[in-house]
Amino acid sequence: MKKLIESFTVQLTDALKIGQAVDLQRPGSDIRNVLISGMGGSGIGANLVQSLTFGRIPIPVSVCKGYNIPQFVGPHTLFIACSYSGNTEETLASIQKAMLKRAHVICITSGGKMLEIAKEYNLLYIQVPPGSPSPRAMIGYSITSLLFALYHSNLIGAAFIKETENAVEYIDRGAKAIRAEAELIAKKLKGKLPIIYCDGRLEAMAVRFQNQINENSKQLAHVNTFPEMNHNEIVGWMFPENLLKQSQVIYLYSDHDHDRVEKRMEICRGIIEKKSTHIIDIVAEGASLLEQYYYLIHLTDWISYYLAKENQIDPDPVDVITYLKDELSKIK
Repeated sequence: MKKLIESFTVQLTDALKIGQAVDLQRPGSDIRNVLISGMGGSGIGANLVQSLTFGRIPIPVSVCKGYNIPQFVGPHTLFIACSYSGNTEETLASIQKAMLKRAHVICITSGGKMLEIAKEYNLLYIQVPPGSPSPRAMIGYSITSLLFALYHSNLIGAAFIKETENAVEYIDRGAKAIRAEAELIAKKLKGKLPIIYCDGRLEAMAVRFQNQINENSKQLAHVNTFPEMNHNEIVGWMFPENLLKQSQVIYLYSDHDHDRVEKRMEICRGIIEKKSTHIIDIVAEGASLLEQYYYLIHLTDWISYYLAKENQIDPDPVDVITYLKDELSKIK
């Protein structure tokens, strides 16, 4: 896991080369909606791209995490199936349904059954490098490939290419400082329940952070967003008092946050800190939202790695997930 996190910017650079070299034909019909299907690390990549394109793409972009697909899927749908292994059973099931609905299908995978299906039915696909034992650590390939799928479908411009190059340069330049900050934050999370709050625009990023704490650090975490949590969860900051004292709230900030949300977060800071410890502030760095996402992904991945070390646990294996998949494979 340490090597995978260290190679994040190498992964982004390689993903740009793959995306620029791939030859995807334009859809034959008008695209009126986009549906991205994926689970786990591939699914959160879809959520991040959905967030990145919010307000910048003139048609709805939805994410499907499961076996079924929405009723609206049809010939005017761009259906992007994303599975690093190519064997995610939920995503494979959703591809079959999308094909029956005559959607325009693009597959993003390293191989497996998905690549076989793409070749058998002459579907468009982007193939990323295989071989990683931890698909969640291949998020750079996932996000970049999804953006290229939208770009080649004439739905977004090419600005993300330069933004990704900028992020690579910035992260490489600040690598030492990023790791130092991550290690300090991880020490504060040991033995605590991390509670991650942010503007709704950053929800996918917060969930990615939560997922990495779950899988790498083998530790529970919780996520909610402003302003939604101001209409319910903030009232819950009373009981159980012993749990609240064992919680560590983290605020994720971006300069794309709504100004009213920033005011809400500061008002709630006083409410939360009366019941718990001082809030940890993590501020995204970078010129664009994509650059800030990549910065936060890299920083929070390091946090989850160092928290695994604090917990004296190997961040790589996900034995419970492996057990679950093995048990499901016995059921036809």
